[in-house]
Amino acid sequence: MELYAIVAYDTPSDSRRAKLARLLKGFGERRQFSVFECRLRREHWALLKAKIEDLVDKDEDVLAVYFLPPEAVGRTYRIGHEAIKRLDEPEFI
Repeated sequence: MELYAIVAYDTPSDSRRAKLARLLKGFGERRQFSVFECRLRREHWALLKAKIEDLVDKDEDVLAVYFLPPEAVGRTYRIGHEAIKRLDEPEFI
């Protein structure tokens, strides 16, 4: 089973910012400067989580991982970036 996750981070450290970007590029796709979309199997999440916890300075940085159901990918509205397919309007429930 895959998990669909949005990872967003902010840090005042240029070196940690670069390390986080390199790390997350190995697990997902960059959508904005500090926002990544990831599709992760459980074992990949365990590895990513351990690496994030080693890298993030809990006193200076903020990192959030939002887990969404797989159908959320089809309900995503995007504008811009040619490589990202723009999806139709989502249905409201």
